Amino acid sequence: MIYPFFSAILPVLLPGAIPELSVAEFDAMAQEALSEKAFARLLSMDDPQAAEKIPVCAAMRQFRECLNYRIALIRAERLKVSDRFEVPDELFGEIDFALNSAITASPLEREKLIDAALWRKLDDLETGHGMDFEYLCIYRMRLQILEKYCGRSEEDGRGNFEAALEKLAGKFNEP
Repeated sequence: MIYPFFSAILPVLLPGAIPELSVAEFDAMAQEALSEKAFARLLSMDDPQAAEKIPVCAAMRQFRECLNYRIALIRAERLKVSDRFEVPDELFGEIDFALNSAITASPLEREKLIDAALWRKLDDLETGHGMDFEYLCIYRMRLQILEKYCGRSEEDGRGNFEAALEKLAGKFNEP
């Protein structure tokens, strides 16, 4: 298979580091390196129904569902709302550990702590997938985590936050 050769040329991804390539650049490389069928399957990761057929994607969906469930419970407790949430099929103890650290953090640090938990889950899923198709899926998911931090700055974030506050304040001051 071509997977080991393609995997070998990919730059190493480190948590919190700026990646050397974007998801779009990775996809372009994959299109050249993989068969048409394998490339289509790789892109199917973006379709929730199709991604269920890829074991590492299905496992990450379960993990994210549990993560979202725990975040919703924490928010409901803080807001003193007693909504019932659908309990996910599987619960993960490492999520509670990550969220306990994230509760008191700033929004950016909270997001980074949650992404670190996602990264660790991808580390777990990578076991046994040294250079196969699922490794490429994990690599792409890691790129997606890292890519969202590219081009972000604290100043831009603060400006966006202030603009949102002004917009909200304007709605409350309307007659």
